[in-house]
Amino acid sequence: MNTSNKVPVALTTHELRVLLSKAKEHDHRAFVLFLVTASHGLRVSEVINLKRRNFTEAASGSYLTIQRLKGSLKTSQRLLPNADPLFDEQTVVAEYIRNLKTDDYLFTNEKGKKLTRWGVTYLMQQYCRWAGIPEHKCHVHVLKHTCGVLLRQTGAKLEVIQQALGHKRLDSTAQYLRVTPEEADEARTAAFASAAAQASNAAAAAMRL
Repeated sequence: MNTSNKVPVALTTHELRVLLSKAKEHDHRAFVLFLVTASHGLRVSEVINLKRRNFTEAASGSYLTIQRLKGSLKTSQRLLPNADPLFDEQTVVAEYIRNLKTDDYLFTNEKGKKLTRWGVTYLMQQYCRWAGIPEHKCHVHVLKHTCGVLLRQTGAKLEVIQQALGHKRLDSTAQYLRVTPEEADEARTAAFASAAAQASNAAAAAMRL
């Protein structure tokens, strides 16, 4: 199957904010998990295997280094600082991993065992429902797509998105060139609002003649 023909299902910036807010309010672990997954475009199998040793400090900042799965690249990416505490990955992660040992998993269940992909799926579905996010977006891979779509929306080149998501092949990244339904709706709304304004201005000008 050629995945480049599929429009990626991604959260809007508003949906991402509400999801993170709900998780932060009820489960700090889930909040950090969603933030890191979205910030680096991780697969669920990659995020559940994260350990303290994946994070390092350098003069230029804090970094997450990870070997991507499914034949993808190994990436080393800076943790993102942000003036908004909800998106300040650098500070959030630094506090979260402060007392972890080198081989400790970041995300564990109530028994202290590594969180499973099914556990992550449950958390994502639960918090998406609480955030009022449409059901078709209530799976964790949407967070990976959200990273790619946000990069494209802010003008990132395809090669930049490829590196950010750890894709080995550029055609795996090509799907992010396709617009989401939300973007199409926003474009149509803007187009018809502009047309209506032009018609109104023309009518007002005709009345003044």
